[in-house]
Amino acid sequence: MRITDDDGPEYGTDWIVEGILNANLKPVDLDSDFEESVRDSYPETTTIGWMSFDTVTLMKDQDPISWDCALGEYTSHEESDEQIVTFDNGSTYYRNNNLEKFIEENSE
Repeated sequence: MRITDDDGPEYGTDWIVEGILNANLKPVDLDSDFEESVRDSYPETTTIGWMSFDTVTLMKDQDPISWDCALGEYTSHEESDEQIVTFDNGSTYYRNNNLEKFIEENSE
């Protein structure tokens, strides 16, 4: 069975997954998704004294290590909930539902 026209038969299935991902799916922008999640969970601005700051920018700028740890936890949670999947040890993530939808549409 061929999923894409340009791929030929080879041993194993890694070439199928790699071909699908490269040709048809957009990687997840985890940084943007995490920022959106934080924005949904916390007030848009944080007031310190008489000054107001964008909450996400303030968090990222004032404690980048904590921000990176929280992003890692968010990524791990999304992966354990099977919302995202990686085939290259975490360098690139894809939405599971996009992968499943593509396979369903092209496995007739």
